[in-house]
Amino acid sequence: MKKQSIAILSSLAVAIVLGACSPKHSTNEAEDSNAQDITFATEVTHEGTPIKGGILKYALVTASPFNGLFIDELASDSSDSTLAGYVDTTIFEYDENRKLVNSGLASLEFDVPGKTVTITLNSKDYKWSDGHPVTIDDYIFTYEGIGHKDYTGIRYDSNYKNIEGMEDYHHGKSSKISGLEKLDDYSVKIHYKEMYPSMLLSGGPISPYIMPKHIFSAIPVADWEQSDYARTEKVVGLGAFTIESIVPGESVTYKANEYYYKGRPKIDQLVVEAVSPDSIVSEMKAGKYDIASMPRAQYTTYKDLKNITLLGKFESAYEYIAFNLGKWDDTLGKNVMNPTAKMSDPVLRQAIAYALDIDQAGKSLYNGLQRGTNSLIIPFFKDVYNKEQDGFTYNPDKARKMLEDAGYKDVDGDGLRENKDGTKLTISILARTRDEANEALIQQYLLWWKDIGLDVHLLSGRTMEVNSFYDKIETNDSDIDMFTAGWGTGFDPDPTGLYGEDAKFNFTRFVSKEQTDILNKISSEEAFDATKNREFYKEWQKYAHDQAFAFPTLVGDDITAVNKRVKYYSTDIGSNNRKNAISALELVSENPIK
Repeated sequence: MKKQSIAILSSLAVAIVLGACSPKHSTNEAEDSNAQDITFATEVTHEGTPIKGGILKYALVTASPFNGLFIDELASDSSDSTLAGYVDTTIFEYDENRKLVNSGLASLEFDVPGKTVTITLNSKDYKWSDGHPVTIDDYIFTYEGIGHKDYTGIRYDSNYKNIEGMEDYHHGKSSKISGLEKLDDYSVKIHYKEMYPSMLLSGGPISPYIMPKHIFSAIPVADWEQSDYARTEKVVGLGAFTIESIVPGESVTYKANEYYYKGRPKIDQLVVEAVSPDSIVSEMKAGKYDIASMPRAQYTTYKDLKNITLLGKFESAYEYIAFNLGKWDDTLGKNVMNPTAKMSDPVLRQAIAYALDIDQAGKSLYNGLQRGTNSLIIPFFKDVYNKEQDGFTYNPDKARKMLEDAGYKDVDGDGLRENKDGTKLTISILARTRDEANEALIQQYLLWWKDIGLDVHLLSGRTMEVNSFYDKIETNDSDIDMFTAGWGTGFDPDPTGLYGEDAKFNFTRFVSKEQTDILNKISSEEAFDATKNREFYKEWQKYAHDQAFAFPTLVGDDITAVNKRVKYYSTDIGSNNRKNAISALELVSENPIK
């Protein structure tokens, strides 16, 4: 997966700040009738007396080297966001219900009728990792940076445009953002055009990002991404650690941040290394790493290891297949559809979805730890997920009939369908390189599509390294007809940031007035009413299904392996739980248990 806002990663950067309750077990957190029956603990306390300090080793399980952007405001893929999370941090915390709370770096005060949110730093004594004082000017400066016309990241979207005066500032009509009213050195009142319920959630429209003004104000915004202060040991943040050394693409060694606002971490060093999913099981068995997110396809090879405890949770993420339907227009700052795109017919897109037996793939390739779902709003979001929504349940006969009725017929008798005008129909799909199970899955997709008469081939004949994959997706390379990828959803179900007209993450580039109207209802004051909110989400789920610009494939459980020398660990959500803060992590021996 690539691109994310907050806390969506199967990584220590996220899991380590997740909340903890009393010991308990859970199959998952979703209302999912296809859920597997394997039970995982959600937290563990290992035996032993904690040592002082120590070095914790975390495996960043990935098939590709990391890029190396170590600040949240610019990081745009899961690996970089993980690595940035140790040196950088967001200013808000959230509870076990995903709701923003006032226990972090800052507190929030909402005035819905007045359309304002007041944000106040909870202490006047916060310091950046270089010892420089933190003020509200840093937070305001971050808005100005992300909203600047030269900003090269992916954060600027409708949530920022919703601030009074932001668009005038972005287009150079004003030197300041009128909607940011500084009250004093430690508080700001933000004036919004509209208020909506996602503002109450972690990962929602209120920006959680804060960056050191004393560093970045001296660097042109266009140069931030290439700056040493974004890519090297010079990174200055508010996280629990600072960077000690980097092996580009391979590993990062961190040391404790003496100025961390929750107190100096109890471990002295954190070493994060990129590890292939093909070798992580043997590495954990050998005791090389303390914590790793484990490949579900290999579950039977590590489920009985004696030196680790397996923890699990329903993952706030999904795999999907989507279609290349347009492009991103930099001048307009929005997605623009191509009405002549090869995959512009929703009937063709729906048939492609009905041809896949996702549940069977989850059972055979992922030990039942992944499975199909019926909606782009996944079961993780119990409050708005519609379990009654029609999904694309495996139905090849229906897929064949849909194609036949729509005019996609086998004209020349070769078993493969032609376009409606009789010309040859060939469809390319782009897929990212991951592990052996994913390779097998992609090949099975091709067979299922051939079974309904569609000639679908893997672009270039093979899967693509993940960084190159997303470069092609973001530019909507004309060779791509459809692609398979993944999203981490974070804790805000609002789909606007992924599928909205001005969302850079909307890699399908699908846009319609009908969808925009529904998304606007989700992002409205009317949606503060829970019944209306569910109604609007239900409407969008049906619309997304009918249009099939993208459809979900796999959802499931994230499995974390924890070496038994880690004293306490939890996968429960709720960053406001101090016991599970990164600074509280402890080890019970100098060396991992083998």
